[in-house]
Amino acid sequence: MAHLKKIAATVSAATLAGGAILAGAGVAGAQGSSEIADDLQLASIALNGPVSVTPNAEGGPTVTYTNEGAEAQQCIGFTAPYSTIEENDIDPREIDPNDVVGSLAVLATIQGAGGVSVLTVTPGGEPAAVVSGPGLDLVGTATAFGTGFTGGLPVAAGETVSWDAPVPEESAAAGVICARDGIFGPRIGQLVNYFGIDRQVVADQANDILGPLGSVTSGSVSGSLVGAGAAATASLAGGAEDEGADSGSAAAPAGAGS
Repeated sequence: MAHLKKIAATVSAATLAGGAILAGAGVAGAQGSSEIADDLQLASIALNGPVSVTPNAEGGPTVTYTNEGAEAQQCIGFTAPYSTIEENDIDPREIDPNDVVGSLAVLATIQGAGGVSVLTVTPGGEPAAVVSGPGLDLVGTATAFGTGFTGGLPVAAGETVSWDAPVPEESAAAGVICARDGIFGPRIGQLVNYFGIDRQVVADQANDILGPLGSVTSGSVSGSLVGAGAAATASLAGGAEDEGADSGSAAAPAGAGS
């Protein structure tokens, strides 16, 4: 996440070139970073996965999750400012909800930064989104769900559900944690974590890179574009490493370059 501005430069270059991914990959290659390839892959996972994040009319984010599996699930989740994820160098791929100690420490960091909504369920089985705070905080909700003391929102196989969250009022990231439906007692070892980001995150950082010329909108950022950029950049980074090995010289460290 620390290198997302470089990601944005790559993505924006490709976007402004009308989908010329290799042009974007060339930028990344000139900066010489396999780290950019990894971060592009992360952005691709977030934009192409089962969780989408979009602004809603009330000013917060709407989180939509699709159960792409063959079994029913129960799910909870959260929204947070993307800036919290970036500033704390949090990699959502490393949040393992089955690792109680590790995951709760990360969730506590996210909660402590503020602007967090808990995505949960009403007693009637409907989506509910509440600002994290006393009585319904993110860490407590995740603990209760993970240990089987409370259930989540029922999501049938192939079904799509949405939460309209009240906060944050800025570009958001979202996590959705699911367990197989029908599990009784502790769920540790049965949880799966999914994540998504608002496309505006990429657009904003692309415009930061472009300065006065910046005119990238969230509508010009697509999951397929980022995915193609991730593949092209990874290929380019791998080729650069192979070339260094063939020439007998040490490959430049990740992130190095002019």
